Amino acid sequence: MSTANTNVIFGKRLRELRDEYGLLQENVGNWFSMGKSTISQWESGRLPHATIIIELSKRFNVTTDYLLGLSSNKRNIETTNAHDTKDPAQNLPEEARKSLEEFKKFLFEKHGVKYKE
Repeated sequence: MSTANTNVIFGKRLRELRDEYGLLQENVGNWFSMGKSTISQWESGRLPHATIIIELSKRFNVTTDYLLGLSSNKRNIETTNAHDTKDPAQNLPEEARKSLEEFKKFLFEKHGVKYKE
């Protein structure tokens, strides 16, 4: 893939992600203390520094390969799932967590599977 093609794809994908997230060029520029004209240049085919591409990938929850047009997959599902150890139930109140555990136990017993507490 040529550098020019990479630049065009990067700009197109940045614009699509910005639109998807409902952000203006100014909003993205604020992340890096840059003006909207700089973001416009990126979207027109000028690549930012590698550290900015990495930060954009984190903020938009996509891979750098996706941003650069090296992959059509936005997210690396295997890596995301392998590193995702946070239990969302921890954000629930204690009473709700207890109810969730009781329901899980009910489902396991209903389907004849031993439940490990």
